Amino acid sequence: MKATRRLVGALAVVAALGGGLTACDSDTNTAGGTTGGAGASAKPADGAKGDSPKGGSPKGEPGSDCGTPPQLPAGHKMVEIAAPPSKGSMSAKDAKPTCTPNDWIYHGQGEAKYYIFAPETKAEIALGSGKTKDVPVGELWMHAGDCLTNQSAVKQPYSCSGNIYDITTNSEGKVTSIKEIWHP
Repeated sequence: MKATRRLVGALAVVAALGGGLTACDSDTNTAGGTTGGAGASAKPADGAKGDSPKGGSPKGEPGSDCGTPPQLPAGHKMVEIAAPPSKGSMSAKDAKPTCTPNDWIYHGQGEAKYYIFAPETKAEIALGSGKTKDVPVGELWMHAGDCLTNQSAVKQPYSCSGNIYDITTNSEGKVTSIKEIWHP
């Protein structure tokens, strides 16, 4: 509700001044949606947004409400799976946060990298906002593959929610945990 009031107020000021309203700076604006299913929300762990004490625009521009870009915990990395994972491995692009009118959203960028899963890999599939379920890593591979190739095969309580995953790796670079990031 607070965000809606702020938006309506901002639009009224902009209309009165005859100017334009932008959600982000021109270097990171991706208004118009997501591409390749990589639309996972990048909420910082502390909930920092533009209306929080840590807020502000990415480069200090008025009208931006994304706040400070999210910071991942040490050892964590966001990736966008580029192809259905096969047993023991996956191909994924590094995912970086981008300011959009709907907050920070992760998008895969650059060339896909090859990852191998460690035998002890822990896997979680998203069940909705802030909820996940621990699953065998093979179930996550099937889920990720279905989300990329046949979303109608995904059954409740799961859904396809952006194809962005939070991973950790060991000293050998093998994936030790993978968690699907939920986004509506």
